[in-house]
Amino acid sequence: MEAFVWDSRFVTGIETVDAQHRHLVDIVNRVGDLLVNDCGADGEALQGIFKELADYAHHHFSDEEQLMKQAGVDSRHLQNHLDNHHQFVQQLLSIWRARNALSQPAETVHGFLSAWLTFHILGQDQAMARQIVRVSSGMAPVSAYEAEERNVDSATGALLGALHRLYHVVSQQNGDLAEVNAHLEEKVAERTQELSLLLQRMEETQRQLLQSEKMAAIGQLAAGVAHEINNPIGFVHSNLISLKKYVQQLFSVIDAYENNLPASGPQKEALDKVRQAADLEFVREDLPALLKESEDGLGRVTKIVRDLKDFSHVDEAQYQLADLNAGMDSTLNVVWNELKYKAEVIREYGDIPQVECMAAQINQVFMNLLVNAAQAIRERGTITVRSGQDGDHVWMEVQDSGAGMSPEVQARIFEPFYTTKPVGKGTGLGLSLSYDIIVKRHGGRIDVASEQGKG
Repeated sequence: MEAFVWDSRFVTGIETVDAQHRHLVDIVNRVGDLLVNDCGADGEALQGIFKELADYAHHHFSDEEQLMKQAGVDSRHLQNHLDNHHQFVQQLLSIWRARNALSQPAETVHGFLSAWLTFHILGQDQAMARQIVRVSSGMAPVSAYEAEERNVDSATGALLGALHRLYHVVSQQNGDLAEVNAHLEEKVAERTQELSLLLQRMEETQRQLLQSEKMAAIGQLAAGVAHEINNPIGFVHSNLISLKKYVQQLFSVIDAYENNLPASGPQKEALDKVRQAADLEFVREDLPALLKESEDGLGRVTKIVRDLKDFSHVDEAQYQLADLNAGMDSTLNVVWNELKYKAEVIREYGDIPQVECMAAQINQVFMNLLVNAAQAIRERGTITVRSGQDGDHVWMEVQDSGAGMSPEVQARIFEPFYTTKPVGKGTGLGLSLSYDIIVKRHGGRIDVASEQGKG
């Protein structure tokens, strides 16, 4: 079996992308070496290398997709690229399921991975790099995409076509073998319990690839709801102001009638009966209070809507300066229903400068940390949020008085799908996504300090 050799054809000119491609080639070759050396289809080394491949592929795909979005690549290329990434995850799962039924596992697995990477790098990734260069130089994304479609030479097209056919042939074989192998896996369920966890994680990889898009959709929904609520709030508030004015005028008219009635007589007696039946003195005292409570209620709804819009930052898809203290406040208000029955919230904000970031993503991190803090408190406790500046960095801190974590749990909390919550209570993606946002997308860091029983 020949190793997958990196050469100059694969260079895209984007340093991070090329470095990650080289690392993927290295992992693919290590997969082939393990299979050639007959390490066993259920060996720990093979499990580990497949997990490494899945994790690193997710990391690489996420970086590529973020790069394309920031550069403003045409949506057609972006969608095709996303589809290719999704297909790779599905085929990797098929290979893993079919590993025991492969007559030549080294040649089949290594051949598929090498063919797919060759096809993807020479096709999608090279096209991506050229479009990014064109867009960066001022060309419209649509024009850059169409220029790429026109400029594929016949030799390259033929090579990519051949690789594409090879990819689909191997993919079909993997699917057929996976179906046969499913019956075998039922008979050895006890022996594959540990591997089933690995499979579950690999099957969920594509969910993380689409997590950013889902959060954008949620932000869009939140902003839309806030906008729709704002309209009726506006005219109800206006009507309350008018109603308050009308009530004052009506009471002035009643006072004028009373002041001009005779001190006694049938008219005075009739008016007294009406006053007594209507309990006019109580109404005169209670009605202003009711109007004031209604104004206060509208004010609270208006604040919730404003915090919802601030939290979603739907119109701020690019990096820009943001006030993290204000972001934490708006997030606290959005998740207040999760916190108010569990904890007293203490704010200890420092005087920090604005930070260049994607505010909606940072607010998502705040929400994950605050909800986790509330869920860690069994009955009633405190959640303290702090901020400050350390040199040219700012920091935000969320502290709870909950159950705390053992060193073993702390070592795994940023792993995708790891959770200590009961089944159905958590996906294990919150802190993993937070780590991805803070460390990979914003160049920051996340630290954790905890003792069991001490929060």
